[in-house]
Amino acid sequence: MLTCLSPNGGQLTTATGPIERVMAATIRGVYTLERGAPGAPWRIVASALEEYPISSLLFEPSSRRLYAGTHGNHGLWMSQDGGAYWVELTQGLTSKHIYTIAAQYRADKTVLWVGTEPPMLFRSDDLGDSFIELPAVHAVPETDKWSFPPPPHIAHVKHISFHPKSPRTLYVCIEQGALLKSVDDGQSWTELHGYEEPGMDIKFRHDAHRTVILPSDPQTVYFAAGEGLYVTHSAGEEWQQLQSRFGRIGYPDAMFLDPRNEKVIFLGGAGDAPREWRATRSSRAGVIRSADGGLTWTETRTGLPDPLRGNIEAMAHHHAGGYLGILAGTATGEIYLSEDDTQSWTLIASGLQPISKAGHYRWFLSDEERASIDARMMAWKQEARA
Repeated sequence: MLTCLSPNGGQLTTATGPIERVMAATIRGVYTLERGAPGAPWRIVASALEEYPISSLLFEPSSRRLYAGTHGNHGLWMSQDGGAYWVELTQGLTSKHIYTIAAQYRADKTVLWVGTEPPMLFRSDDLGDSFIELPAVHAVPETDKWSFPPPPHIAHVKHISFHPKSPRTLYVCIEQGALLKSVDDGQSWTELHGYEEPGMDIKFRHDAHRTVILPSDPQTVYFAAGEGLYVTHSAGEEWQQLQSRFGRIGYPDAMFLDPRNEKVIFLGGAGDAPREWRATRSSRAGVIRSADGGLTWTETRTGLPDPLRGNIEAMAHHHAGGYLGILAGTATGEIYLSEDDTQSWTLIASGLQPISKAGHYRWFLSDEERASIDARMMAWKQEARA
C-alpha cells in the first residue's frame, strides 16, 4: 500500500502495516520514497512527471489507480502501475488546471470528483475515463468577487468533502470565494455564511480551505479557513470558532480526524498568513493535536526545527490497526514523519522540490526569484483565457 502526500489530494490510506512507500507531489513532479522496514532509512527510488507542478495525488485502492492533478493547465494524469507510466485523462474535462481530486465511495460505485482553477467541478462515475461538469457552481451569487490573492488572482476549488450517510450531500471550499453546500449531488448550491462575524478581516472572510465531517454525527463539521478553525453542530447553520488567526496555527489548512478516535483532531499549517512570510522568510508552521474535539490543543515539536521555515503545505495519514503514521510536507522541500501521535517527528527527506499549494513556496525565495515565478503564473492566466 502506498501513501500519497499532496496539498489537495487524498489524505488517508488504510493497510495492514506501517508506512513503507510514500509518493510526494512537488512543483517539479512526483517523487517516490521507500524504506525496507519500520525504523529503516528512507530513500528516493523514483520520480515522474518532472516537467509538471503537481497539485494533488490520489490513490484509489479498489482499482489500483493513481491520479495526479497539475497546476498550470497541464491536466489530470493516471497511472495503473504505481507511478511508472502515466496517461492523461481528457474526456469531458474542459479545464486542465486541476486543483483537487477526491474519491467518494457509494454503495454501488466509486465517484471521482475533480475541482479546478477557475472554479469548475467535474464528476466521473467510471474512475476517470470520462467526466461531466456540474455547472451549478457558477449560479452561486457573487461569483464575480471570487479571487485568489497571489497571481494570477483566480479562485479555485480547494477541497471537496462528502456526507458519510447521505451521499448526495457535499461541501466544497472555494479559495477565495465561498464555503458551499449541496444536498442534491451538486445540482444546486447554498453558500454558508454562519461563520462570518462583524469585524472579520475582509482579506480572509471567504478564504475557505478544508472541511471535515464527523462520521458518527454528520451535523458536526470542522472548517479550516484563513481566519482559523470553526465547528458547526448544525450542518452549517451556526458556527463556533475554535482557533483564531492569532492562535498557534493561525492559518490552518491540513486537517483530519484520528481514524481510531474521532474526538482527536490533527491540525497543520502556519502561524501567520502567507503575506507575513515574506518579511521573515518563515511561516512558523506546526501541527497541533486536540483530544476533545477541538476545545483544547497541545503541540510537541521534538524533531522539528524551531521555527519551521517552510509552511506545512500537505499532510497525510496512514492507518493500520493501532498504528497511525502522519506525514507532513513543506514548501521548502522537507518531509517529516510521526509514528507516535505527533509526540515526535523524523525528517525522512530533504532537498526535494517544494511541496506547495500553488505559488506559496515563492515566499521563501529571493525577491528576484519570486518576481520571476509571479511572471510565469501570470502567463498561465493568459494561456487559460486564450
